[in-house]
Amino acid sequence: MRMFDDISPRWSQDAKRSTKPLTILSPYITGDVALGLVKGKVGARIYTLFDAEVFAAGGSSLKDIKGLMNAHQVYRLDGLHAKLVTDNASFVTVGSQNLTRGGQLNNELSVYLKDEPARLQAMAVVEPWLEKASLITPAMVADMEKDIERLRAMYRKFKEECDKHQEKVDAAAKQLARRERQAAQAKTRAAIGAKLNKALSTGTTKTGQVTRKDVESTPFLKIDNNASLLRWERKRGNDIVLRKGMRYLCFQDSNAFGWARVAEKQITRIGLSILYEAGALKEFPELTMILSARPQDLTGKPDGTNLVVKLLDGKKMVCTVPVSFLLDEVTAFPARRPGYPQLPRRFGTPATPPPASPTLSKAVAAWIAANKAKFELLVCKHVTESFEYADGDKLAGVNAASFFGKIGSRVDVTVTKLGNHPILHVAPQERRG
Repeated sequence: MRMFDDISPRWSQDAKRSTKPLTILSPYITGDVALGLVKGKVGARIYTLFDAEVFAAGGSSLKDIKGLMNAHQVYRLDGLHAKLVTDNASFVTVGSQNLTRGGQLNNELSVYLKDEPARLQAMAVVEPWLEKASLITPAMVADMEKDIERLRAMYRKFKEECDKHQEKVDAAAKQLARRERQAAQAKTRAAIGAKLNKALSTGTTKTGQVTRKDVESTPFLKIDNNASLLRWERKRGNDIVLRKGMRYLCFQDSNAFGWARVAEKQITRIGLSILYEAGALKEFPELTMILSARPQDLTGKPDGTNLVVKLLDGKKMVCTVPVSFLLDEVTAFPARRPGYPQLPRRFGTPATPPPASPTLSKAVAAWIAANKAKFELLVCKHVTESFEYADGDKLAGVNAASFFGKIGSRVDVTVTKLGNHPILHVAPQERRG
């Protein structure tokens, strides 16, 4: 048994090889899919719907059915929903795909059966249906054609009204989703803000500006009065000393965050993701882990997500885990396993490797679900600890103007500690009257 998301190339290949007449079940028939399948052959038996509503809606083409009737027998089979192609000798395909142009574009799944027991079992289900079918005659087609244009015009108007209503429903759903997402983001910001405000109250603030040396140089954040970014006095407790070239968790006032590379007098690059080589997850030592706060990775994730954990086996995606990161705690949403297309959309073209083995993805997702608290602690540790990118990636990340604000923006920078880890907080400088 094999599975295809577009079975039509396989149909064509097996139809050409076979010397037997085809049996085809397809509720809808349009375009040259069916015509191409039986081209040069005779005696095929084709079963389809013969319904005025289907033709008015454009689900099937009377013209194509007439073309098939020139050399084949086309039958009306009311209530047909199954899609099947067989030569009654060497193969059977069963699935969701109609013999239409749309069937090649929609999300379809078809099963290819070659062994005899499976073929016989499939036909044992189908053959009783075929006894109820009736042959479509030229006279029936002519009668159907008489008033079909008027019905098509009526259907188009009906479809337009349906589309208008659907647009209203979709707009309302998007608006509700947007409100819920904004509420979740506000809740996350409030939680982070409350924790940050408490921690920042013991810190020292320095002011800087996003600038650049010339129009071709990389923008950077420079602290006023030639002050150092590496030593920070605290109102209570020991001073905080940062290491030159290290990356530290850096929050914006909006609570977006990244990992800023700190130099003596400036910040130039802010990483939005971290790659941990194999071994980050001890239970699966072969996996690498990426922590990403990139906006494109957060899109489409559950409300409250501000970080995504990606687990990979080499270059193959195993699963992604959306996360809500609130400074000293992490809440992981259910792991998302990738899809697994087993064959290419076009038979005979090179297959796209699946993201990772389904067995591995299932095992990793199951482990995360069963060890949620342990996984959350691991992620929290990796997000907050300082680090240094590997050689060759030391300047990775977006530049200061992309993260802190456009050239000329002035910001207040405060450094505090989260547990034993220094973190930076950057906010637009308050307007002074």
